[in-house]
Amino acid sequence: MLKYLGFGLFFLAIFMLIPANTDKSDSLKMYGIATIVVKDSSGNILFENVIHNIVVDTGTAYMLDQTFGDGSTDVLDADQVDTVCVTNALNPAGATDDTETATDFNNENTLASTNCIGSISFTTGTGSATTGALTFSAGTHFPATTTIGGIGICGNGANGPVPFADCDTTPNQAPLLAVVDTTDVTVNTGESVDITYTLNLD
Repeated sequence: MLKYLGFGLFFLAIFMLIPANTDKSDSLKMYGIATIVVKDSSGNILFENVIHNIVVDTGTAYMLDQTFGDGSTDVLDADQVDTVCVTNALNPAGATDDTETATDFNNENTLASTNCIGSISFTTGTGSATTGALTFSAGTHFPATTTIGGIGICGNGANGPVPFADCDTTPNQAPLLAVVDTTDVTVNTGESVDITYTLNLD
């Protein structure tokens, strides 16, 4: 009798561990992943980190407008999201506040330098788009000994691929898509940071 009672309690315990309101859709989230890699002057990796982030409201709306016909003129290729900018804001608000705009992101950043790489050709696949590794160098994109606290993914207006300052804020241009609060890393003379951004739509 005790043996059967033991089996009964075992299966009851297993049953109690099964969630009552499991919804598969709860696991489907839209997110981005940033990879930040710090290298020394010889190319040796000093630090590497992978961070998940949210996509802000303007970025979500922009993707929907690009994807679905709504009776208006689609945004031209030249106006699409194609830029990654680094910031020295150690806790960029847009990483947790989905009302963040490109102006907000730019104002948080106090780097008076060419902290953006534009005209990026994203590689797109089923449900994802990625930049590939983008190299930001001390002395080119920001002064040596700068501490990088985050990145913004946005548009660049007419700035092209050359290093330039700040996300574009021109009306009807690509808005701020997302902000990533990276681990704070200080980049010294001769060092660089490789950043890869991937957007997954599940």
